Amino acid sequence: MEATGILKLRVILDKDNAEKLILPSRPNSVQALIDAIKSRLNFTFDFRLQFHDPDFDNALCNLVKIEDLPAIASVKVVRLVELDRISTSTDDTILQTDSTDTIDSPERISRWPEVFIVPPFSYEVEHVLREGNAAFDKNGKVITLTRDQKHNILETMGEEIYKLKAYPSTTQIGKAAEALVRKHPCLKERNSDTGWEGWKNSLRYKMGNQRKKLAKAGIMDVAVNAGKRSRTNPDGASPRANIKRPRRGEVNFLPSYPSGETRESLETRRLEMVEEFKKTSAERDIPLIHQHMMPTFALRREEIVTTSPPVSELKDRWPALFHETQLYFEFHRITNQNLPHVFYAALDDYAPQLIGLYKKRKTGRVGERMEQLLLAYGKQDKNDIYATRTAALAGLPMYLKEDSSEIFKTCKEENEFYEATIALVADVDEEEVPGGVPFSPRQVFIVLEDQVVMTHHSWTDALVCLFGLIYALHLSYPEKCTGFFEFIQVVLLKLDDERKQLKLKLQTLKNELV
Repeated sequence: MEATGILKLRVILDKDNAEKLILPSRPNSVQALIDAIKSRLNFTFDFRLQFHDPDFDNALCNLVKIEDLPAIASVKVVRLVELDRISTSTDDTILQTDSTDTIDSPERISRWPEVFIVPPFSYEVEHVLREGNAAFDKNGKVITLTRDQKHNILETMGEEIYKLKAYPSTTQIGKAAEALVRKHPCLKERNSDTGWEGWKNSLRYKMGNQRKKLAKAGIMDVAVNAGKRSRTNPDGASPRANIKRPRRGEVNFLPSYPSGETRESLETRRLEMVEEFKKTSAERDIPLIHQHMMPTFALRREEIVTTSPPVSELKDRWPALFHETQLYFEFHRITNQNLPHVFYAALDDYAPQLIGLYKKRKTGRVGERMEQLLLAYGKQDKNDIYATRTAALAGLPMYLKEDSSEIFKTCKEENEFYEATIALVADVDEEEVPGGVPFSPRQVFIVLEDQVVMTHHSWTDALVCLFGLIYALHLSYPEKCTGFFEFIQVVLLKLDDERKQLKLKLQTLKNELV
């Protein structure tokens, strides 16, 4: 859309402050309008915009498309936090800082690194290794450690690995062993193809023993699997039965309660949040809600992971999880990743390649459906990033030959309801919507266990929220559309958890995008 016409704006800063702003022409995008407001009003902070929509009795709506903004309009400035850079949250107030997360963060604050950092060992062991490395550089001679020295290395390495992950994969343990021998070549094994195979096996057993010790100490993410059948508990469940562990790259899967907190004190915090959500959105104490969400993370995860309560019960007990800003914070606590930022950055990078692949599919039923999608996409503004994102995502299930009809649905009446375990239901005007994914929905309903839990005006933003809910509520991917969601997890978000091999169709697509 080209820039046309004078734009007269009342820029609302808060309930007591507003600025009049006249622009000589209408910016060609919402981001261009934000940049203009920043420049003219000398704002140094990041924000998004809401406007009084005449279609809804001038109620505030998120400004997504510049053409929706009247020539004379009031726009509200909503400041963003770091985790909300791309969010379109409907909360009236967005926190400017995240001090509670900084003060009382979850146990793990980083993901598994590309290169494992070997920690320092005891003074004695460091001296032995320093001398041994010097001798290795001269004549290639390896050293023989005493039992206590090897124990110190394994114990220290195990503690460092646990800081990153309670249940590391074999590949990750191998990377830790490789890093150990690369830093201290005098530890290289002569009768090993890699030089560290023995260290990898020793570390694997060390991690198992360490988990047993930590479980006895009451550390939650390993204690949850304690009490299985053993010599001292012959009537317990099978040691391999119902093991609860991170499945999809979670960093903080099941943390322990924060220091000084008990179940009773955390329950008091939860009840205070429930009371806040009985108020109108304008009356809610958003800083208080955020202040309570971080320390109650451990209680929330304990409930969700160990008892798998119904979504309706979770919505009653933890209503903040179903509001976009707090949902993104929860995803960050679990994965240490900014969901909307990483998702859209990767999607915008891959979208042109994906659409190029779709254009090559010209035969069979998949080709016909792709052609319908691309025809609908061709009718959109070629500079509309939202249309490109929608087309790239809509074509994925078709390309992977998955049936998304039970996941991505449409309706023509607001009160029309679809029963579904998990679905996005778009309220649309069109008769035919390729793949069930519309370019311009009136709104999109996020459905879990037969009830609408969230709504959004953008299909792609609704999908991001749905993905966040899958993590926050520890849900499984829809059975008929696992490839689609695994693409988001593995390719877009890179939460692959060091997997050796993906499913064939997904691996092929990933290779085609490299």
